[in-house]
Amino acid sequence: MKPKNRVVPAIIAAIVLATGIYILSGVTSARAETKSQKIVIHLSRYADSSHSALMAVHFAQYLQEHGADVTLMLDVEGVGMAAERQVQNSATGMNAQTSAYYNGFVKAGGKVLVCPHCAALAGITAQNLRPGAHLAKNLGELADVVLAADKILDY
Repeated sequence: MKPKNRVVPAIIAAIVLATGIYILSGVTSARAETKSQKIVIHLSRYADSSHSALMAVHFAQYLQEHGADVTLMLDVEGVGMAAERQVQNSATGMNAQTSAYYNGFVKAGGKVLVCPHCAALAGITAQNLRPGAHLAKNLGELADVVLAADKILDY
């Protein structure tokens, strides 16, 4: 092979390598930025949308395990996720998965904040909350969490 013919493949290989490193460094830095972020995942649905509940708590667990400071904020019908008496199994198995993700999220240090007004309407008290769930003192505590958040996701 002539010297000129070796240069072109070497240049192409260098460009491909540099592009790959650049792309991967962008992915790494995006995850690094997550580590310092306060993220609120707001869930207002539970029994009527088990898929929304599953996605919310699964994503919350993932973000928490990857260094974000995540609060799962439950209100309206979403407070059902925090009820200890809530049936956690279903024919589809989705509620069992949701329960497993919830437990993983709490184990990873995630916080679960429950609207006190919504909980009262659902018959949920501090005594029958699942482990890791906390009944907010008032609307101000919920507002403080939202105002301090870097990002809010809504399910």
